[in-house]
Amino acid sequence: MRRFRRYALVSALTLLVAGTALFGFGEFWKLGAISQHPVWLYKLIVLVRDTVTGIDAENVELPEGFAPVADAGTALLYRENCAPCHGGPGVAPKDFALGMMPVPPPLAGIAGERSAKEIFWFIRNGLKMSGMPAWEGRLSRAEMLDLTAFVEALPTLTPADYRRLVGEPEAAPRQEGTGETPTIADTSAADAERGRLLMRLHACRSCHEIPGLVGADVHVGPDLSEAGSRRYIAGVLKNTRENMVRWITDPPAVNSLTAMPDLGVTPAQAADMAAYLYQLSPWPNSRSAKGEPDQGQKAEMGGQ
Repeated sequence: MRRFRRYALVSALTLLVAGTALFGFGEFWKLGAISQHPVWLYKLIVLVRDTVTGIDAENVELPEGFAPVADAGTALLYRENCAPCHGGPGVAPKDFALGMMPVPPPLAGIAGERSAKEIFWFIRNGLKMSGMPAWEGRLSRAEMLDLTAFVEALPTLTPADYRRLVGEPEAAPRQEGTGETPTIADTSAADAERGRLLMRLHACRSCHEIPGLVGADVHVGPDLSEAGSRRYIAGVLKNTRENMVRWITDPPAVNSLTAMPDLGVTPAQAADMAAYLYQLSPWPNSRSAKGEPDQGQKAEMGGQ
């Protein structure tokens, strides 16, 4: 009996120490959605989630011949039930979704990573503590299958395709690289750390890999780790601080074909975001001014 009590005491103390360590290192005391998870905890949650849902989704039965479908009916169903949180091609999620933790991912990227069975599973069952609701009982099975088919087709749609399917007017034609440059009183007042926070709160990490921000491996937009040192922004504008702000505040005004939506970022916020990007990788003009080649020039010289 004494030995049993000793083992029980040791086990209880071990669990207490482990639980305290998990609570501390997992930063569980930070309950606000403004704080992101530690990298190791996020990856652990994702591993468990994907393993469990992947196994469970194998039991989903899809109709014979099930295939991606993008038509007016499935598009409107998507816009009504999914776009407020996940956005669409060239369309930003609603403001409330941008500040969620975790951020609802763009489904064009999800479609390339998950099977149709898994997508249907998430639509029907939702996901606890993520903000993703269960649509079982709210949508019919046929409607959930239609949504699954549309999500599967999302990677093939351009912003113009999406607008046409949901019946929205064509975007006014813009000449690429034109448009008013946002006015910023003092770019020297930009704060890189504030920019990092703003990039998280505007869900930039849901489409881009960004050092310093925690999130899934995404394959929607380009990696931004070297955005500050590229010669051109969006392949259109010369990389300057003013043009970076211009691009962040209104991407369609710079490139009318871009799938990057207008997220309602103010010029002052964009200046902070730009400061963080230039902190990640040196601004090319800062080197070019010294006669040193920037990254784009190095590429043109064959990396010499």
